[in-house]
Amino acid sequence: MKLMEKQGLSEQALRDIRALADLCNTEDGITLKLNWDMLSARPAGVTNDFLMYEGEELIGFLGIYSFGSTEAEISGMVHPHHRRKGVFTRLADAATEECRRRGIPKLIFICQERSASGKAFLHAWGAVYSFSEHWMEMRVPDGQPPQVPDTRQAEALELRLATADDIELLTELNRQGFDMTYEDARVFVETTVADEKEKTYVAELGGKPIGKLTVRVDEGVAFIFQFCVLTEYRGRGCGREILARTMERVYREDGTVRFELEVAADNPRALGLYESCGFRALNANDYYTMELGG
Repeated sequence: MKLMEKQGLSEQALRDIRALADLCNTEDGITLKLNWDMLSARPAGVTNDFLMYEGEELIGFLGIYSFGSTEAEISGMVHPHHRRKGVFTRLADAATEECRRRGIPKLIFICQERSASGKAFLHAWGAVYSFSEHWMEMRVPDGQPPQVPDTRQAEALELRLATADDIELLTELNRQGFDMTYEDARVFVETTVADEKEKTYVAELGGKPIGKLTVRVDEGVAFIFQFCVLTEYRGRGCGREILARTMERVYREDGTVRFELEVAADNPRALGLYESCGFRALNANDYYTMELGG
């Protein structure tokens, strides 16, 4: 077996990863979260991906997804016929060493809820369960664009496309909405603004920014993330109106009929909001954390 550390992925490597993912998903009856948009746009000069080959066959893969300086998400897989051979241990050890080198203090492992082998590895490795998220989907019925609800706000809610001039505003919304440090919130924003496939919308009520969300359209699917509404405006229908207005706009401008998002399993208010807009849960991912010592 040969372990390869990659700084950017070739088209062949992406095909190998896709084939292995399809095999694991079919064999285990799951849907792995591998962030394909990020894999296809890996920056050169940064080691984020680890591939294990036996001959010409890819038998294991692990990717690092770092969104800031304080933590990194980890996702990966092993060929069903090559499990219990130490493949993922070697991949995880290599990724951990890379994160230590970069000064990242915490790892967050993504494990599909029905992956028995993934959970067994994480428990044995000492990772601690932290939280779960539902993966949700909404498909627009033919000829029926998303409907914008009438929330009867005293002032009209306006949705505008964010620009580079909004970096400080978006950073503050991220900081408040997701309880992030200023540094990590800003990294999130700068990364999003620089990505041509991602659009961030700012919601304003009476000229005051009250929330925002980001949409990434890729291969006909719109993924919604970084959605937050300021605390004082929650429970007033603003979140539902922002979400519906965004989907209607993306549908109208891009012709997108399939929308996806993730929501924390222990957030019934957010789950109810998405269900009221037509989303349904497809599956769930469990997240395990590991603190890296010095």
